[in-house]
Amino acid sequence: MPAATGLLVLLAAFMPAGCQSDNPFDLSSSSASTTPASGTKRPVGGGTTASPTPSGAGVGGVGGDIVRGVLPGVAGEPEMRVRLAASSSRVLLSGTNRMVWVAPLGAPRQPARMQGPVAARTTASGWELTDAAGLIARFDRGAIVAIAGEEGVLGPATTEGGSPRTPALGRTPSAVAATSAARVTVDGKSYAGLITLVGRSDGTTFDVINRLPLEEYLKGVVSPEMFSGWPLAAYQAQAVAARSYAISERTRSRALGAGFDVESDVRDQAYKGGAENPIAARAVTDTRGVVLTWNGDVLRAYYSSTCGGRPAAARDTWPTGPTMAFNLAGPLQGQARDHACQAASYYRWTVVRPRAELTERMRAFGREAGHPIKAITGIESIRPAGVNAAGRTNRFLVVQAGGQSFTLTGEELRRAANTEIPGRTPITAATRLHSSDTEVVVGGTNVTFSGRGFGHGVGLCQWCAKGFADRGESFAAVLARFYPGARLERVY
Repeated sequence: MPAATGLLVLLAAFMPAGCQSDNPFDLSSSSASTTPASGTKRPVGGGTTASPTPSGAGVGGVGGDIVRGVLPGVAGEPEMRVRLAASSSRVLLSGTNRMVWVAPLGAPRQPARMQGPVAARTTASGWELTDAAGLIARFDRGAIVAIAGEEGVLGPATTEGGSPRTPALGRTPSAVAATSAARVTVDGKSYAGLITLVGRSDGTTFDVINRLPLEEYLKGVVSPEMFSGWPLAAYQAQAVAARSYAISERTRSRALGAGFDVESDVRDQAYKGGAENPIAARAVTDTRGVVLTWNGDVLRAYYSSTCGGRPAAARDTWPTGPTMAFNLAGPLQGQARDHACQAASYYRWTVVRPRAELTERMRAFGREAGHPIKAITGIESIRPAGVNAAGRTNRFLVVQAGGQSFTLTGEELRRAANTEIPGRTPITAATRLHSSDTEVVVGGTNVTFSGRGFGHGVGLCQWCAKGFADRGESFAAVLARFYPGARLERVY
């Protein structure tokens, strides 16, 4: 068939008929952010579950029984929607053997095969995808464009009678669940599952979403969270915490009608697209479907790099209003406990900042956050204003000349000190306030912070998990230290 004729056929196949669109962990080498992903995602409350019954079986060959549990909205392995990029104007896509399948998501027509790299962009008339051979596919602006790898994504290659078949892309969760053999490359990075392009309200940009099974997603989260060579039990503990957080955030996002479940960066969990470390992949497989629960709901299992010996409380760190009641969960409230993170680079640290510069950063933080400290004119002292049950300072009083003072939570102090401002040298590893657990001395032109740990300090401490696992503790024993009172349950 001549190229021009083939182009006309391809264009005809891609013109949809009325396809419409209805529309945290704080990491060092690792850790979890709680910052809401965008204005479209705000926390919502949880529900209750049926009473679990013991399964009588261990997890992945690890000793100990894990009870069987039921969670609202979880029936089998969930699908995750991970936002890889927001407000993109152009993206390059490729796949296995450089070929991809492209179609409007959920449309009743067959997808078309295109040769990568495929450049996707929006135009005044809608979507336009151009492949390496010069073929062009166009879609209505309201379509959600779905892209799959060449092998393993689209389902069986033949009908029951044996004739060739190309199933419609993304029509059922099972089409996503069979995607581990195929991958799609997005701007040079490889991902399992489906890639969807969702237009934004500005009419010119779009979000790039990776849709894939939760367990496959976790392999791309757990692998970069811990250093190569760490013990398996530490990775297993990380896998359970990451799975619990993911389900919590997924439930929250879907209740709000958001177009994605989690961000791919530290605003939720850092996601790299695959398990480069086989131990991390094994840890995910070993703990398949296992989560932490509290009072019948999945626990929002925060984690960070290094606690420094004194954990923080979720209620001191983030809001606790009606839509964020999960931050009041008992296992997240920073009780005094043993620790094993002494080998971490930031177990203890000292940072010195110019006094005037720190004042500017606090003003900038105040303007961004709508905090009264936006009016600060200078820093006379920064002193503790409260401590939690573990002895960690959770509130600070920032005093300026004349005696006027401003109260900041520990996490607000950290954010304020690390706020970037135009015209000032960017914050570096040497100047960053690494955690809120710090003593502060103001003298002369400088402010000296003497601190403990890296990250927000709520929940699992990754360096402690390594330390306890090195002593021979199981992942269940490690998790019990960081989430006291929580239950381990297998929910699929």
